[in-house]
Order: sequence, then C-alpha cells, then structure tokens
Amino acid sequence: MLKKLMKSTVTVYHKSGEDVNGKGIYERYVLKNVRFERKESVRPSDTGLLPYNSFKLYVNPANCSELIYANKNDHAAMTESARARCWTVKEGDMITVGQTDFSLDNGADEIKKICEVFTVYSVTYDSLTKAEIIEISGRGRMLYQ
Repeated sequence: MLKKLMKSTVTVYHKSGEDVNGKGIYERYVLKNVRFERKESVRPSDTGLLPYNSFKLYVNPANCSELIYANKNDHAAMTESARARCWTVKEGDMITVGQTDFSLDNGADEIKKICEVFTVYSVTYDSLTKAEIIEISGRGRMLYQ
C-alpha cells in the first residue's frame, strides 16, 4: 500500500559548507518514489496577504535512491569518499519538486527565481515502525508568473 502512495520525485540541495567567500556549497540528490504533500495558504502582513506554503515529504531511504541514507551527524563526520556514496538532508537544505539540475554557482537565490523552492525545517526519522520512514517538513513560496 505504501508504494502506491510514494510516486513523486524531488531534488534535495544539501548545503555541505561554504567557500572562502561565504557562498554555500551544495550537494544535489534526486530522490524517487517519495510522497510529497503540499499545503498552500496565505498569511496576513502589513501590505496584505502573502503566500505561505508548507510541505511534508515522506521518504523510505531504502527505496528512493541508489545512495545510502546517512543522518546529518554521521554524514558530516564521513570522509569525502564515503560521503560520495551517501545522501542526507538537514534543516536549511532546499528541496524542489521533480528532478532539477541547477547550478548554484551564482548562489541559492538564483534557483529561487526559476522554480518553486522549499526550505527544510525539520527531519524526523521513524525507525520504530517496519516502514522506517523519514518525514521532512518545511516551508516555501510559490512563484506566480
């Protein structure tokens, strides 16, 4: 039953560090067979109503990528060659819906001009159930053409 619900693809842009100029260095992971749920709403501001969108992403790490999932602490402690075989996600990372391949040479703001980008606010790993699902949630803004 769970497989029937997990038909989406997302791309994770994991911030792994910063260069000498303070610009973010990102690793890109495409995760397939995931469940992406979007909630669109608005919030009041001084200038009117603003879009306030949130998401929940459900990932079975054994079924979404050829890479192995590593939690953020383990991933940070790995050697570069070990990290090449793994994927991770943490608070502050960016997620786009679908398989995207953006160069972040000009900074993360460039990607936000081109497509809908969500920022990760929490990552919860449920290892008590047999499904072993990672629940990722956060917020983003919709681009209106």
